Amino acid sequence: MVARNNHSVHAENLMAEIAQVVDLEKHRKPKVFETLPLEWAPVNGSSALAYAPPVPHLVAFDESEHRHTPKSELPSAHQWSIRLVHGLVEVMNGVRPATQLTRWLTIEVLNQVKNHIYAHDMRRLIVRSVHVSEPDDGVAEVCAVFGTPNRCYAMAMRLEGMDGKWRATQLTWGM
Repeated sequence: MVARNNHSVHAENLMAEIAQVVDLEKHRKPKVFETLPLEWAPVNGSSALAYAPPVPHLVAFDESEHRHTPKSELPSAHQWSIRLVHGLVEVMNGVRPATQLTRWLTIEVLNQVKNHIYAHDMRRLIVRSVHVSEPDDGVAEVCAVFGTPNRCYAMAMRLEGMDGKWRATQLTWGM
């Protein structure tokens, strides 16, 4: 015989008074031919699958509003170009959304990047080299080589100092 202390007997009696045994329905798998209990709300005047029109997220700025910035007020063109090229390659690899580069690209260049991504399915690109020359004050020209282990591609950009930062105003792909 097992000895039980007075405390455990009291706890069991208390639980028996509070707890209630409830019979649960047995879970059964639905059969393939059973109809699902779905109800669709009626839609007036349009198809139930009609999509809402897209909402534009980008706002085009008038280029005349931008202030030309001299080289002395801009960050290093070489370091900045390396970061931008890596960002563009990350966009092409699908790791970064193109809209993250909006601050550093003009609308035309951003649209060109998006169109290029949709036209070419390229993955696992790596940056091989970036070269920068500064032909004029507040202007930098960048050429970059990137690619896969078996193939090389090229990119050329024109950067202009606007509003205290570099912005890509022209972009050409060599593919």
